[in-house]
Amino acid sequence: MIISKSFNHSQEARLSEFSTNRDDHPLIAQFAANNSVDILASSQLVSPFIDGVDLNCGCPQSWAIAKGYGCALLRKPELIEDIVKTLRRNFPTAFSVSVKLRLLQGEAGSTIDLCRQLEKCGASFLVIHGRTQWQKTSHPVDVNAMAEIKKSIQIPLVVNGNVSTSQAAEEIYEQTNADGVMAARGLLANPSLFTGAQQTTVECLQQWLDIGYAAKDDLSFQCFHHHLTFMWGKRMRRRSRVIFNNFSTKQDIFTFFDEQHGIRPREIIDWIPNSPCQYPENIVAKYYPQKPQPILNSNSNGKFFSAFQDEILDTESEANENDLFFQSGSIFDL
Repeated sequence: MIISKSFNHSQEARLSEFSTNRDDHPLIAQFAANNSVDILASSQLVSPFIDGVDLNCGCPQSWAIAKGYGCALLRKPELIEDIVKTLRRNFPTAFSVSVKLRLLQGEAGSTIDLCRQLEKCGASFLVIHGRTQWQKTSHPVDVNAMAEIKKSIQIPLVVNGNVSTSQAAEEIYEQTNADGVMAARGLLANPSLFTGAQQTTVECLQQWLDIGYAAKDDLSFQCFHHHLTFMWGKRMRRRSRVIFNNFSTKQDIFTFFDEQHGIRPREIIDWIPNSPCQYPENIVAKYYPQKPQPILNSNSNGKFFSAFQDEILDTESEANENDLFFQSGSIFDL
């Protein structure tokens, strides 16, 4: 989720929030916005590099709602409709315009009504997360509600929620008869999810280390480190995680994995670095004649990352406090 206002007003935000390469297709950029001008401008900025744009109406984080982003838009269906219509008018049919939603509070029919209205407004497809704004991740997703939405609209529907394994993806696909399944947190914890692996494989870890080494400054330390925390955090002992969370450079990470279990980055001979996107600056001037100050992104760690850190530090018993990072050979037996 890229914040449109920051993206439009700050070259630094554009450089840090979006990058791609010639093989990255199909590609959809998801924006958080609370008005049609902001998301239209950011969509036009990245349109040469993407195949579609998605409006986030599902983020439940308090900072996002306070700024009118994410779930806050569910209280303003007329604004969502205006954004979809605005985007649809300004892009060709082949360019997809989609919306990610959560279930509305109360009757399931209200969510169906909104989905039908967005279909009439020209949405290419919809994504539905099977919980309301107020339901936590421990709450089961409402499969029946998602199945009813699928029956009620003609455009494709992608379903989302609790997809932590490939089997879970298959089950929710069959139960809802959806056109696609989205995995988010499950893929953060296990990028090899759709291979059928139950947790991040050693080869997947190796590939991420390779990419982090080859990408150099194209991949920030924070992004590189965050993904490793999700991918590998629950396979570390408490003491090692505390050490790992305090790293500040990629070299710290490379040394850690080399010393702890003999994995080091491999040279990628055919690595092609991302080229900086050349954005048409006239778009910014068109929509913002008097350029305001850049709006910085909020909590950079994000609610889920912070909660994930707390979870993996608190769930283990103190009996494991002095365990080694990995017992000899155990890493390859998992």
